[in-house]
Amino acid sequence: MKLDLHIHTNCSDGTDDWKTILQEAEKLKLEVISITDHNNVDVYFQMQNPEKYYSGKIISGIEPECFYMGRCIELIGYGIDVEKMHKSLKGIYKSRDEINKFHAETCYKSLVNNGIKLTPNIIDSWDKNLHYYAIGHLHKDMKRYPENKKIISDDESWNKAVQCYRNYIGNPSSPFYVDESDFYPTADTIYKLIKLAGGLVFIAHPFTYGKDSITILESLVSEFQIDGIECFYNTFTPEQTEFLLDFCKKHNLLVSAGSDYHGSSRPHVKLGVEDRRFRELLKWIKK
Repeated sequence: MKLDLHIHTNCSDGTDDWKTILQEAEKLKLEVISITDHNNVDVYFQMQNPEKYYSGKIISGIEPECFYMGRCIELIGYGIDVEKMHKSLKGIYKSRDEINKFHAETCYKSLVNNGIKLTPNIIDSWDKNLHYYAIGHLHKDMKRYPENKKIISDDESWNKAVQCYRNYIGNPSSPFYVDESDFYPTADTIYKLIKLAGGLVFIAHPFTYGKDSITILESLVSEFQIDGIECFYNTFTPEQTEFLLDFCKKHNLLVSAGSDYHGSSRPHVKLGVEDRRFRELLKWIKK
């Protein structure tokens, strides 16, 4: 079974529009998809006659950013009433411009204060169409100076801006840490909004938070009535996936799978995930 329950469009930080996504999903013969843009459901109001482009099943979705245990993390809501969700989100997030300005200034200061060499006035050349997040722009410039590798020493953070953010800027145990609590709603707020919209709450990509990953996973499941976990993900090792599948079995949780497709901004991530176990593990999608 081939599907993808974690896809981003140009309504958040992806590059493809909804029509391109649906056409590609049809070409790849994906049976089920969910578009899960960050912090909004705008794409579902843009879609007109989606059946013209895609013959599979579309599950409404969203991947809201929220603050938990000192970090910006993501939950995923599936099967939401998009109109209710859209209304509930009003006033929850600051404007993209406000967030961009904050991230650009604080990420720059954090990197420079910790010895990272950056091009002077690098923020002035930030093309927001090329890099949705400031850290993407700064990370690209950081890699121009080989001496920075002595500080950002792990390959994962050196090669991928998102992991540089998670391991350094967004990590409360790191000297690079930037407190973003004023810019994101709490996990409790987002959990309640998804439930009010009639959705299922899943934990997105739980192994992307470094050494804190399992602690965050266990805490979320303990504190909230989580419905499921994204067990299949583009960066997970087979061992990590098996750990999560076993965790779901022990805690009676549903299983999800997604690529976290972003289009050309993450060319290494392809649309669609496939596993012979999906038909048995993901029976909930039929509902």
